[in-house]
Order: sequence, then structure tokens, then C-alpha cells
Amino acid sequence: MRLLIGLFIFAILLSCSENKQEESKPQHALKEIKQLFDDEIAYENEIRNIDSDKRLTEVTSLEYLSGEGESFVVKGLVETKQVDQVMTLKKLTFKQVFKNGNESTCSYYYIGTRKFASTCEQSILTGNDLKKVLTKSYYNDSSEVFFSKRISGNSENINETSYSACKQVDHDDQLALKIINQEGEFETKFQGFTESMGKNYLILGTHDFTSTVAFAEFNPTLKLLMNNEKKYTGKKLIIDFYVETEPNGFTFQALTDVKIAH
Repeated sequence: MRLLIGLFIFAILLSCSENKQEESKPQHALKEIKQLFDDEIAYENEIRNIDSDKRLTEVTSLEYLSGEGESFVVKGLVETKQVDQVMTLKKLTFKQVFKNGNESTCSYYYIGTRKFASTCEQSILTGNDLKKVLTKSYYNDSSEVFFSKRISGNSENINETSYSACKQVDHDDQLALKIINQEGEFETKFQGFTESMGKNYLILGTHDFTSTVAFAEFNPTLKLLMNNEKKYTGKKLIIDFYVETEPNGFTFQALTDVKIAH
């Protein structure tokens, strides 16, 4: 699937009035919930509606690696209107793996062009113990956080623990948007080639963050890049790719098409 470029820009084209005219989705009543703030059930129902909507299309970014060994990848759910093919962003999930092995996975939920809720799960390994911390925040019409709640515990009993109110935490989605839209330090610029475990890889990215995409053979564009590597280093490329998992469990990004941006 083509990486979603300009996704958030497309979402901005949708007016607030259009969002209000959308058909109401089925509501999923929460069982035995003790509300920590007014309208919590309404917020949670909207989150569940997005997570359970089979009509939404999943998109994914390249997986990037920093010079310090951290990895970054973003997945999204978008709604596409059949008439004009305009895409509306509904959810982003941003996973970051740190060089010490700890992980952070944040999800952002959207209505129209605004973020209305976010969740962040931190996995912290201390010795042989895996601790998890889940923080959920809710945002008003101005996308400002007004309430946050948190639970923590080991990975086995985390779901048996109740949320408690905590200080307001604004989970910033700007980095996730830059990654999914290939902006700034996450642009897909040509950086060269490499070979590993019998596979050829195209290296993309910038000085700060890079990504590798495997390919089976050198097509005309790849040959041009290979024969003029110094000339095209830093040139932006437009790529199509998919994620492949081999029978042994090895997962990699596989190239389906590449073009030089003009």
C-alpha cells in the first residue's frame, strides 16, 4: 500500500458541518464503568466505534531507525469517501522501541480534524519484571487535554486494575504525523544501498532517521541510482512497499515500486 502522504492535509479539507451530518454509529455501552468525569462514556463509545469499524482502511509508515538504535513506526486508520476519495484520519498508532528494550505505544483518536482522545502504553523491563503503565487522556473542542487517568502494574494483572485520575498528560501526535506523512527528518531521501542475509536493500531517510526496503532485482530506476549514487544521494524518492513475513518469522519491508520525485 502506498504510504499515506498528506493525510492530515486531506483531513483538514473536511468541514465541521460535514462531520455533524455523518450517520451516527452504533453505540457500545460500557459495562459497570465508574465515570471519572462527565461524558466519559460518550468518549469511550467513540473510541470503541473507531476500533471496531471494519470499513476503515489501515495504512502504515516505513519503520525508521535512529542513529542511537531506536525504532519508530506509525500505523493509521482512515475513512475514504467513495465520491471524491477524500481521506479522513480516524486513528494513529505510534510505536517506539528504545535502545534499552523498553517500548512505548501511543494511539491518537480523531473526530474531523481534531484529536479527542489518546492512550499511551509504556512497557518497562526491570530485571526479569515487565511493568506496564497505561495513560489515557481526553481533549476538548480546542484539542486541549482536560482529563487524564492512569493504571500501572505487571503485564499479567494490568487488565484487572482500575484507572485512577492523574495529572493532565498531553500525548503529542506531531511526531507521528510527520512519520506517516514522510515530512522533515522522515522524508524518503535516497541514502544508498546495502546487502544483508542474501537480500539487497534500498536505504531511505535522512541523516537522523533511516529505513531499509528490500528488493529482488534492479529495475531501471534502481540501476540509475546505483550507477549515479553520489549524484542522487539526498534526492527524494516516491516508493510503494508492503511488509512481508517469512516462514521463519523474519519480517522486512519489500519494495514494489520506486520513482524519483521531481
